[in-house]
Amino acid sequence: MEYDYQFVPVGEQSLNIVFPEVIDAAENRAIQSLARALLDTDEGIIATIPAYHTLTVNFDAFRTSFTELTNKIENVIKNHALLKNDDKKHIIELPVCYDEEFGIDLEAVIKYGKTTFEELVRLHTETPYLIYMMGFMPGFAYMGSVSEKIAMSRLKNPRAKVPAGSVAVAGKQTGMYPIEAPGGWRILGRTPVKLYDPAHPEPRYHAGDHIKFTAISKKDYYYIQKLDLKGSYELKELV
Repeated sequence: MEYDYQFVPVGEQSLNIVFPEVIDAAENRAIQSLARALLDTDEGIIATIPAYHTLTVNFDAFRTSFTELTNKIENVIKNHALLKNDDKKHIIELPVCYDEEFGIDLEAVIKYGKTTFEELVRLHTETPYLIYMMGFMPGFAYMGSVSEKIAMSRLKNPRAKVPAGSVAVAGKQTGMYPIEAPGGWRILGRTPVKLYDPAHPEPRYHAGDHIKFTAISKKDYYYIQKLDLKGSYELKELV
């Protein structure tokens, strides 16, 4: 599958490759594929930052220029057919407790979707979500797409503090708060897994991965939390 794209300079040592402005899994997988391929080249590329419909490329201005690099990227795309729909998935299972103590917006989302608690949990856990991009804060994954029935919009007035581990939705997006932070997403539950540790900042998941939420009881929440704090809990990889 081919996509239209354009190059946009964003600084002396950065450029954006801009694709059609949609939230589309196939397009995002193509962007992730291109990001990995460019890092494998020896073209003065320092880093690649994939997002929903853009790919930021940071480069060494002493080794290449905007014009030179765009020509090289064009060749990579054309010669290696990188913009293809790759259906392979890396799925990570993440436990979530949907107890009302943790899911402070459960009632509002249930009312919005004219559904039940059981149906809401089923809808939120039945499908693996693609991580389109990482951002906002370390370890925060922007994922989609959520069922229309529970795709409630953000709060008009964001909360000053959202507890670490909170799992939430904002329209068709879903994600987890890795640390306590302000936020306006609708909170459905909480994971007992520590999503960000400044002493070990490497995230436990990356853009291009899929997250599969699994509902757990409050008892299991505290049990897993203890294991995770001891460093003896490993996230399951389903694929």
